[in-house]
Amino acid sequence: MEEALTHRSAGLAMDNERLEFHGDAVLRLLAAGFLRQHWPELPVGELSRVHNQLVSNRELARLGQAMDLQPLIHMGVHARHDSTATTAILARSCEALLGGLHEALRLGGGDGLRELYPWLESRWLPLVQELLSQPQLHHWKTALQEWSQATHACLPTYVTEEVEAAHGHPRRFAARVHVAGELLGQGRGPSRRQAEQAAAAQAWAALHRQPASPG
Repeated sequence: MEEALTHRSAGLAMDNERLEFHGDAVLRLLAAGFLRQHWPELPVGELSRVHNQLVSNRELARLGQAMDLQPLIHMGVHARHDSTATTAILARSCEALLGGLHEALRLGGGDGLRELYPWLESRWLPLVQELLSQPQLHHWKTALQEWSQATHACLPTYVTEEVEAAHGHPRRFAARVHVAGELLGQGRGPSRRQAEQAAAAQAWAALHRQPASPG
């Protein structure tokens, strides 16, 4: 557990990169088995989309938050105060913890996968139900692009600016998105990508409150 929760920025004799590699393989295998068991009828493309969500840094970080894992991670001072690295460090530590648990369970005479599966299954069931009912969830830019091409035969245009100089500021970038010359959404985020996703999410919400007519 100490190895799994030691980030390389701590500068200690060990770090969690090897267990993270192990945990990534464990997570992907369990996620694939979970989807095959509960949604065997889903086409491969949809399985791949949902699988990618289950093993994403975002969902791993949410799992780490649910376990209150962050205060237990050994990391350097700079990494601890870098808000842009928080999600990635938490996600990778969670992966390393899964790898460590799998190894410890096997060394203890267990199967590893069989013991970890019910724990993840209970967390994944409501998430996948949400993802299947809202395919655009967390993919706002893709959803907006598909709508824009189908409705206006054009791509959304993003204007993104750095508005806060401080590295790691949660609202460092501001983005605006236009479709066919019309401003549809605005968003802020710690990176250009996240600001644009926030703008696309606002645009998508606006479109569904008042659907645009085909142009």
